[in-house]
Amino acid sequence: MSMELSRQQAQLAFVESGENIVIGTLDGVGVSLEALKKIDDDSSYVVESFSSGLTAKVYHLRIRGRDWTLKRKRPESLVKNVDGQTSFLNEVQRRRDLTALKQKNPEKYSHIVETQYASLNDGILLSPWIEGSLITHFDADIFKQIFSTISELELTGLFEWDFCPGNILIDKMNQIKLFDFGYMYQFKPMTQFNSNGQDTPLFNGVERFETRFLFDYLLRNPLDLTLEQILDLYRVEKSAALAAYQFKRDKLIAGGADSPVVEWVTNSIDQWQHALESPSGLEALYRIESFRSNSLDLMDDLHGKSCSPITLKKADQVLQYIENDFDVLKQANGFFFGDENMSQAELLSKYRGLKTDAKKYQL
Repeated sequence: MSMELSRQQAQLAFVESGENIVIGTLDGVGVSLEALKKIDDDSSYVVESFSSGLTAKVYHLRIRGRDWTLKRKRPESLVKNVDGQTSFLNEVQRRRDLTALKQKNPEKYSHIVETQYASLNDGILLSPWIEGSLITHFDADIFKQIFSTISELELTGLFEWDFCPGNILIDKMNQIKLFDFGYMYQFKPMTQFNSNGQDTPLFNGVERFETRFLFDYLLRNPLDLTLEQILDLYRVEKSAALAAYQFKRDKLIAGGADSPVVEWVTNSIDQWQHALESPSGLEALYRIESFRSNSLDLMDDLHGKSCSPITLKKADQVLQYIENDFDVLKQANGFFFGDENMSQAELLSKYRGLKTDAKKYQL
């Protein structure tokens, strides 16, 4: 049995058991658990509400002059797979882990939100309100914060799959904050690549950020960047990723990590270093990783039957790469998960079919 299937079965069994998980306390907050459970858009505590979350509804509360974030579990997740159905349980479990880590080393995990109170069976998560906004631009320092946090989480055995644009905030001091952990799973960093164990080494922390956030951002292109500007930003991002993974490799070696784990990180480092040596090398890697990330995110949306108009744009982008850059991708081993064994015509047919499916699964 794969680690993924084993984890999913364990989570479903935990839900079935009815066992509760409680973190923290409501002492001093000024509101009872029963009151929190009854909060809706018309409640006097509510400053604003956010309904875009697929597994929970979020409220900005003001209680006794202090601002809070309340996450209320949806009666039914809008993500139609096991991970979506158990994501609230998973988030509470990870909040428990992260609370313990922050207590031991608050500076190392300063970019992780605090948890004031959580109750699994009551569907409640209460955290201090983050005075921040979605990231609309990137620079070297923002990338450094993101990748250093990712590396620290991975080295402690926590793998986050969903670094989507809505899950990272930035405050007025240019400091990022991670606050959503519904798809963060445990793994053994010295012997495993990620929470799938040794099955899918393609997935790593930098790839997850690029797939769920960066290439989504570049596809939307809210700042109307030219290709030259996009590649300049990509160079900054890749340089920050390189530094973080050099640090990660040193820690893995010092911790006695298995050779395949160290070799995979080393191969990534070597590939990025080579790409950063020339404009042509950087652009080639950009195309390879853009294809990878857009195709992976397309598949993820289809798996969860949670597609949007941007999913269709990703399908178009993937088809464009197959149409125009097939030989380059083939030579660079840019195809994966069986696509490497298919012809150009077969791939075009496959992804046109996936685009049709994405139209059916629009939320």
